[in-house]
Amino acid sequence: MNIRTLLKGVPSMIRNRQMEILLHLLKVKHTTHRELATLFEVSIKTIQRDIDALSTLGIPITCKQGKYGGIYIEESYKLSRSLLTNEDLQSITIALTMYDAFSTTKHKDQVMKKLALIAPELVYLYEQDATDYFIVDILPEKIDMTNTVFTILNKSLDEEYYVNITIARDKLKIAPISYVLRSDGLYLYAFHEEYLLLKTSDIISAELTNEEYSRNFISYRENKSI
Repeated sequence: MNIRTLLKGVPSMIRNRQMEILLHLLKVKHTTHRELATLFEVSIKTIQRDIDALSTLGIPITCKQGKYGGIYIEESYKLSRSLLTNEDLQSITIALTMYDAFSTTKHKDQVMKKLALIAPELVYLYEQDATDYFIVDILPEKIDMTNTVFTILNKSLDEEYYVNITIARDKLKIAPISYVLRSDGLYLYAFHEEYLLLKTSDIISAELTNEEYSRNFISYRENKSI
């Protein structure tokens, strides 16, 4: 579990937007990549990745080309308890508890209500355990993950576009790679000619470019020089 997916609201097992897409498909049964991209305000490429991720989980989604093409889900498919294991639910609950502990914006209640559609009794138990027995107290101040800088950085991380940022008097075009939560604050691990670790509170402004990058960088965990 890494901080990037944690900041999406749910661990890598099932991201918040992907759950929203699944719920939307269960309701409408048929849509298109363009319709989903417009609905969720992301690129078609991002929707394609989300659909691939849902298919990997074994959800019966079909993509068809042509006049009657689009994205379909089997008419008979229902959310199943087998979609998530007990361990998955526990990991999601703990991740959401951690996120809410350092963010001014809360996501836990919203996501837990969706998971309750699958396993209401277990979700309730795990939520109680996380609230009562798992306390996160690592940052002096909570972080506003809804401000413009984070909105742009999150979009860049999701859709792989370079970002122009301003730190002090420096202007840099960076490729964001991941967030890194440390005891003294939240950092952005990024690439600009070399690998950088930037404290997010030092980023004054951010502007998304239309230039894409490929995610073939050395991960923070593997980078011994940072």
